[in-house]
Amino acid sequence: MVERVEIHNRIYGTAYGYLMIDGVRDDNNQYMENYEKGTVPCAGCGEWVLIDVPGQDMNEIFPEHKPDFVLPFGKYKGKTLAEIYASDPQYVLWLAESDRNFRIDFKALAGIDPNASDLEEKIKKEADRIRPKTFADDKITFGKYKMKTFREVAVEDPNYILWFVRNNTTHCLDETSFKELINIATKNLLQDDSKD
Repeated sequence: MVERVEIHNRIYGTAYGYLMIDGVRDDNNQYMENYEKGTVPCAGCGEWVLIDVPGQDMNEIFPEHKPDFVLPFGKYKGKTLAEIYASDPQYVLWLAESDRNFRIDFKALAGIDPNASDLEEKIKKEADRIRPKTFADDKITFGKYKMKTFREVAVEDPNYILWFVRNNTTHCLDETSFKELINIATKNLLQDDSKD
């Protein structure tokens, strides 16, 4: 249970509180003996997550960043979000996806009026522009099957397609065509097993 947080760098800092096991406070746990009394170990590396700070507005702690926000870290340090979005929009998406507390005003970045009558359509169009969908009949642009289509590989090496779908973090896969590919790959694997 985190009772208080001193933030040092965006979401990292020192958390103060106590250990709970199955909803019950446990002040005598050996795991906590190595840590300064009252601190929660390993702040910011996965052992705790900041959800709320009682009495404080989370929007003040983690404000929504506007296009003129200057990035204070990373490979685009010193550039505004608008400058980064113009040259590398996927990096801005990565920022938002990798840190749920790094909130970005994407509508303002994309120049979309939040009161537009066709708002959803404009957002979808911009999302497709930034992260175009990958289809089963697209050619692979990397690795050992470069220049073959995903569909061809599903027949030739079904395990590869199943591995790719499970481990993909960079492509926005078209759900319908990749479901079909998974079915093809699974069917081919089952046929191969029946031959053995």
